[in-house]
Amino acid sequence: MYLKRVLTGTIALGLASSLSAYEMKPIGFKATGMGGTGVASTRGSLAGYYNPALLRLSDYTTEISLNVGAGFRESNMANNMDTLSNINFQETLDTIAKNAGNNGSNSQTDINNLKTAKTTLSSISAKNALQVGAGVSLAAQMSDAVAIGVYLDADVGMQLKIDANRLDLIFKKNNSYYSYDPDTDTYTATTQAKYESSSLEYAVDNGHSYVQLDALLLGEVPISYAKAYDFSSGFWSFGLNVKYMNLTGYDKKVDLGKKSGDANDESDSSANEITYKDTFGLDLGLAYQPKGTDLTLGLVGKNINSPKFEVDTVGSAVTKSSDYKLDPYFRVGVSYPIWDDNIEFALDADLQKSETIIPGEETQMIGAGIELHPASWFALRAGAMTDLASDIYDDGVIATAGVGFGLKWFQFDLSAMMSNKSGYYDGDEIPRYAAVNISLLSRWGDGYNKKRPTVYKTNEEDFTENEAPTQILTDEKIKEMEKELEEEAEPTEHEKRMKERFGI
Repeated sequence: MYLKRVLTGTIALGLASSLSAYEMKPIGFKATGMGGTGVASTRGSLAGYYNPALLRLSDYTTEISLNVGAGFRESNMANNMDTLSNINFQETLDTIAKNAGNNGSNSQTDINNLKTAKTTLSSISAKNALQVGAGVSLAAQMSDAVAIGVYLDADVGMQLKIDANRLDLIFKKNNSYYSYDPDTDTYTATTQAKYESSSLEYAVDNGHSYVQLDALLLGEVPISYAKAYDFSSGFWSFGLNVKYMNLTGYDKKVDLGKKSGDANDESDSSANEITYKDTFGLDLGLAYQPKGTDLTLGLVGKNINSPKFEVDTVGSAVTKSSDYKLDPYFRVGVSYPIWDDNIEFALDADLQKSETIIPGEETQMIGAGIELHPASWFALRAGAMTDLASDIYDDGVIATAGVGFGLKWFQFDLSAMMSNKSGYYDGDEIPRYAAVNISLLSRWGDGYNKKRPTVYKTNEEDFTENEAPTQILTDEKIKEMEKELEEEAEPTEHEKRMKERFGI
């Protein structure tokens, strides 16, 4: 199908470069299954993506994860594109135009196809879009303070741009102009001015009605570091990401009636690939646990230095384009474990609207989730999220679920998302929003979900009943430990008698 081949070719082009997206999308095994939450709950290898401060709250000393995900978001476009493809829209227009002036010359099939095309184009709202994403990440948490990752993500957006003022069936033939009535299969002479101001054929041939295709291709390599402090108010952790960033952009106008095999013809003059110079970004994270509780509050600011990608005029296919700047992004989260840490609740919310690959479209997500992990080899997750800002998409509530199982040092995780509102494609009902993530994990060190932050306190009374003991470095404690060692070194009475009698 036309739409399938366009998407396949475009995503392939994106993955051949580097990869990216605008908004902070759910990635990885835990967040994808828990309503997109992560700023206060993703404590392992992917903390570098969600909140580097969470490294100091890691469940394990070491965690490595490989994550592969893909998804789409659709509104009033896929089925319309499929309809135009099924009726061979461009070929139908060409046939009706070729017969201009010859009344009664068109087949009933072409007439019906033309009626369907006009009805379809007239019904397409300006609020239509199709967004497809794919991503891969490899992340490693190497201690409770350091992590590194490679994040690759492709974002492709498509919109039907229809000139609502040029939908009339007026055709040009041999410098003459004809208005066509499909009900009677008759042509009536008209003017060039009417053709240029109202004709569907003119709109298609002159780029007034088309499919706009955009892709952003980004790669990030963050190095994460966290440092924790234990104050009277509670436990505070501060995290930092310094990340290398690479960006490539791509945009193209695809003719409504262009054959599917030519949809990604790079010789098309309307196709632009823009290469940007590499840059660096800065993320900051904060995690706080109030004194005497297991509640965790998280806050992350991504791209707080507003990294700017300057156009590489040498490497780009175009010589004129604007530099691209990423605005700062902030998200807040909360998590709370119960039942001896075997159940965890989490909530995340974007603090502002963010741009998407669709021009003019913004997003602001809020989500919540729950995870049941009674053992190190099994986890079950569920959640929901919704978009508070979208003007084009109508996803409703997006339900999420996930499951993980396997040995501690090698686990498999599968998570998925799906909206409760549907659209149509190729005659079949499809969700407005859907995504899936597959992850492989390896974990080492410390018991599952039992680790506590490594802090130094001066009095044993400072520990709460829920805290595991940590090292207390005081003179009194040191003397006590030295005395215990001396007592352990002194031989027992039995050992003395054995030495006297047998010399051992």
